[in-house]
Amino acid sequence: MAVELRHLRYFVAVAEELSFTRAAERLHTAQPSLSQQIRKLEADLQVQLLERTHHRVALTNAGRIYLQQARDILGRVEHARNLARKAAVGEAGELSVGTFPSADARILPTLRPLLATVLPDLRLILHSRYAVEPVSGLLSGALDVAFMRGPVNHEGLEEIELLREPLVIVLPTHHALARSRSIPVRALDDLPCITIQESLSPPLHEAAAALYRQAKIRMHAVSRADNVLGHLQMVQEGLGFALLPESISALLPPGVTFKPLEHEPPPEVSIVVAWKRGNSSRLVREFVELARQCATQPLTS
Repeated sequence: MAVELRHLRYFVAVAEELSFTRAAERLHTAQPSLSQQIRKLEADLQVQLLERTHHRVALTNAGRIYLQQARDILGRVEHARNLARKAAVGEAGELSVGTFPSADARILPTLRPLLATVLPDLRLILHSRYAVEPVSGLLSGALDVAFMRGPVNHEGLEEIELLREPLVIVLPTHHALARSRSIPVRALDDLPCITIQESLSPPLHEAAAALYRQAKIRMHAVSRADNVLGHLQMVQEGLGFALLPESISALLPPGVTFKPLEHEPPPEVSIVVAWKRGNSSRLVREFVELARQCATQPLTS
């Protein structure tokens, strides 16, 4: 006999009531049929689950272990049933989310607890942009939504700008400029600079280049990083300064500080959330709206 869910329900009822009569009443079934099903279950398991006398029913040691597992199985089946019903109306499921360090620091710390409250049955699967390229990931379906530097301007994607954040100068704490409350952009003229690889973030690369063009100063690029942690490590080693978004202030390693720039207009870059055009998923819509709410929260270090 193959064990079915009904056999587990029969056994749990008898084990909890410790009475075939009361268990049969609880299950709205005949007592002889219930007794027969429990005997078949024990025969299939080749284990005695219950000790029976004319006056009492008791669990064996094997029965106590089997009761724990049966309850767990039935609970997980019920949980799966509820999740399936919620998923059918867009209240449960999973989202593959592309992210990058600024979104990790600026949006996700506020978004995660909000999602846990509003969509407790939503499971997030986070993918670094170094693991899944966001545009191709969204177009292929590997990602449902992605945080990116904007504007993206791709006909196959929709996007909403969540926030704009200023660029700051990141430099070693022992640097002479680190003693200033803010740094005039002219002070960057010919100063050793760690630049970002353009393919990593074209908007960030262009914002830094535009700052130098507008200020009519020379960029002295001494090294290039293809990720933010690489930037910060090279700054920490004293190789130069870096122009990075303010949200990076939450990720600074020891010996590294940041200062605002004195320039009008202040150089800025944006964070957008993007998704594939035509994706009508309710979970995507809810996620985007909650991300928009989180983007209004102040940055904390």
